[in-house]
Amino acid sequence: MIADLGPIDSATIQTQVYQRLREALFNGALLPGDSVTIRALATRLGTSPMPVREALQRLVAEKALIQLPNRTFRVTPFTTEMFIELMRVRMTVEGMAAAEAARRFSSRVERRLAQHNAAMIRAIERGQADAVMRANRRFHFELYQAADMPQLLDIINGLWLRAGPYLMNAHRSLDDPTIFFRSGVLFHERIMAACAARSPKRAARAIAGDIWHSARFFRRNVGKINAPYPPEREPRTSTAVTSEEGGHHESVR
Repeated sequence: MIADLGPIDSATIQTQVYQRLREALFNGALLPGDSVTIRALATRLGTSPMPVREALQRLVAEKALIQLPNRTFRVTPFTTEMFIELMRVRMTVEGMAAAEAARRFSSRVERRLAQHNAAMIRAIERGQADAVMRANRRFHFELYQAADMPQLLDIINGLWLRAGPYLMNAHRSLDDPTIFFRSGVLFHERIMAACAARSPKRAARAIAGDIWHSARFFRRNVGKINAPYPPEREPRTSTAVTSEEGGHHESVR
C-alpha cells in the first residue's frame, strides 16, 4: 500500500550523493585541481545543501578533496612525489590482493576477468579510451574482490579514489594511448594465467608489473594534467557531476 511506504530516510540521500561524487572521482569526471561548491553541486544533483556538505566532508576525510576557506572544495592536486608514493603503495597492497585471489581463484572469477579484458580489447579497437579505462577498472576490482578480504578492499578503494582523477585522465597526455592500452591487456593475461595456475607469487608480480608499467608511461606527464594552480589564479569550477547520474621491479623514480 502507498500509505505504508513512509518518508525517505535522509541518510539514503546522503549515501546517494556520496556515491555519485565518489564515482565522479573514480571515473575521472572530476580532474585534479578542479573546484566545486556545495551550492553548485546541490543544484546539479537536485538536492539540498546538507547531504552534499556531508558527502564532501567525508571525501575530505578520505583525502580525495581539500576544503578551502571560501566554502569551496578542491580535488586534491597530484604531484610527482605523491604519484611515486601511491604507485609503490599500490604495487604492495594490490599485489597482496592478487596473491590472495590466486589462492581462492574460481572458474567464475576467471570467466569474469576474461569478459572484462575482452571488453577492454573491443574498446581499444573502437578507439573508445574512456571505455578502455572503465573496463580496466572493472578487471582490477573483479580480481581484488576475489581475494575476499574486505578490509584490504577498503584500502584499495581509498587508493583508487585518490588516484582516479589523475589515472583516468592520464592517457590523454599520450600521443598514442593505443600502445599503452594494449600492453595493459597483455599484463591482464599474465595476471589471469598466474591465478589459473594458483601461483600467488606470480599473480603478485604480474599485478605489480602492470602498475609499474603504467607508472613509467604516466610519471613524466603528471605536471601536464594536474599541476597545482598558482596562488594568483582561481581554479575552474567543474561541471562534471550531474543528477543523471610482490616481486621486485625497477623504481618508478
